[in-house]
Amino acid sequence: MWVVTSAIQPAIDMTAGERERGSLEALLCAPAHRWELLAGKWAAVSTIVLAGVLLQLGGLLFALTFLAGPSLLSTPDVGLSALLLLIMAVFMFSVMVVASELALAIRSKSVKEAGALLAPASLAVIVPAVMVQVINLDGVEAFWFAVPVVNVLLAMRELLLNEVNPTHTAVWFSTTMLYTTIALWYAQRQFNREDLVLSPS
Repeated sequence: MWVVTSAIQPAIDMTAGERERGSLEALLCAPAHRWELLAGKWAAVSTIVLAGVLLQLGGLLFALTFLAGPSLLSTPDVGLSALLLLIMAVFMFSVMVVASELALAIRSKSVKEAGALLAPASLAVIVPAVMVQVINLDGVEAFWFAVPVVNVLLAMRELLLNEVNPTHTAVWFSTTMLYTTIALWYAQRQFNREDLVLSPS
């Protein structure tokens, strides 16, 4: 949820916001490839998202430690391989989310329209997040690790328990790579549209 909600406002401002202000026309006419512009915007939004998530996580841990005491906060015993896979899962999920939100926002002609389009995106993550909480990890079917968003959330739950199932890992890794590739391809396609250089009015 933090990744999705943290990316909405900067993604809107760097796409529909620039289009509404008229600065996107000049940027797209600059001697740079469209994919370079997309990569720059993606890197900027990703940096903002990462900083926001780290600050939120730090604030949460501080509040829980201060209010509940350290006895209730036990650090998960996670091995190196599970930790590396966990970092990879979070990274791929962030790439997919930021690329998707940039692609959706660039289709909008105004900030208001982009907000109306991206607000339901944050709500769409709530359903899988709630679903993952009720799925029993003991004997869970492998197909759950192929469902978009659910696959990454299940992978995180499994990895935080220091469980590295080769079948589950292969399924969530390959499907997340596929969804991430599709999101990046879609974002690149939106940035290649010629009507982006035209005034939104």
